[in-house]
Amino acid sequence: MVCPNSMRTIPKSVCFHSELHLSTFGYGKEFLMAVILHQKQHKSICKMKRVIQSVLMMLLVVCSLAAQEIARVEYKEFDSKNFPFKRPFLIFTPEEYDTNVNSDYDVIYVFDAQWYSRFGLVHNLLHYGCQEEATPNEEDHPYIVVGIPSPYVPEYNYERNCDFYSLPVNTPIPEGRSEEFFCAPKFKKFLKEELMPYIDSNYRTTGHTLAVGHSLSASFILDALETEDMFDDYIVLSPNLCWDNDLWADRLINFNFNDGKPRYFFFNMANECEDTGWGPEWRPAYDKVRNHFESTALPSNIVMKFNESPQYSHNPSYQPVIIDALKDYCIYRLTHNHEPVTEEAYPVHIELKGKSLNGDVYITGNQDALANWNPMGVKMNQINDSTYTIDLNLRLPAEYKFTQGTWEHQPYPKNTVPGNLRIVDPNKTVIYHETD
Repeated sequence: MVCPNSMRTIPKSVCFHSELHLSTFGYGKEFLMAVILHQKQHKSICKMKRVIQSVLMMLLVVCSLAAQEIARVEYKEFDSKNFPFKRPFLIFTPEEYDTNVNSDYDVIYVFDAQWYSRFGLVHNLLHYGCQEEATPNEEDHPYIVVGIPSPYVPEYNYERNCDFYSLPVNTPIPEGRSEEFFCAPKFKKFLKEELMPYIDSNYRTTGHTLAVGHSLSASFILDALETEDMFDDYIVLSPNLCWDNDLWADRLINFNFNDGKPRYFFFNMANECEDTGWGPEWRPAYDKVRNHFESTALPSNIVMKFNESPQYSHNPSYQPVIIDALKDYCIYRLTHNHEPVTEEAYPVHIELKGKSLNGDVYITGNQDALANWNPMGVKMNQINDSTYTIDLNLRLPAEYKFTQGTWEHQPYPKNTVPGNLRIVDPNKTVIYHETD
């Protein structure tokens, strides 16, 4: 399937699972038909042996690959209530998603994914480079990445920029445009009321989000902050902040950052006039924003970084700058990933089973009810030789581990990766774990 607006050709679902499916790896009917034709053309026993050997070798390769955990990219379409056409989107889940069933993941929303390379660059950098380089001695913080194309739909006279512009407030509608062109309010509703709830309902998410935008989509995500407070963190590359007499710049400057919510911003401006000629217009508005925040004392929960890349022009700047931005963001999330726990405590039942469990088993974690990471934390109730349970009232998100009295002896549940176990959903507070 080919996505609108010259999106690269990608399959509806590029799904790599641990089950054995020849079609998963591109060997389905086409491969089997090739084998049949080969049989018809070569009837000799000798040549048939080679065919069989080839098939067996291919099966061995596929079996080997199928045994591995491989990341997955899915292409989907949404029948939106806000648009008369289907909205495509892409979803990347990391390689351990299907096996690490007790983990939840932050979600990164990448705009302008009609240029597939932008979506692909983000999820590849995150999982195969940025985290390791940024924090080589820390645990990985895997992400779900959602790519959001802005389609070109000629039958509805719809183009990419329709997604990102709202009706001007300070200036007249530009010549040649009608009110129907300015669809940003519809696009925000689609994101907030349809796509984002879909992702949270169908994937294991933490509820924490990052938006990545470039050029006009960078302006849009700031507009979404100012009008909807839609995302938690923002990577803003080469934004146009001067539109409508600096409307987006002024709204950002006047935004209330004193609500206590942690937020991260990474801004970058390239040499915009080299390939676009927009620099003389864009630069003053960007500088106004930068000068304001660099001279204003922000609350400690706000991280705002400004970056310059004058050696790159508008579009070529995306690749080198997104590398720096994601490295910095990985460090930020690894050092700021302990969200404030809820005031209300929720009843939680936790059960651990394992044939190798001997003696006392403890649970410890990120709050008083979990002994604040004391390895000889809260003793669990032993039901029989292999089953331990405990009932607690926990504030969320709760992070915890099991021990047998010391950090050197941790019974670790199956289908998880090293790190803290988490409870984030007050409706999912009956937790069963199994260990060896």
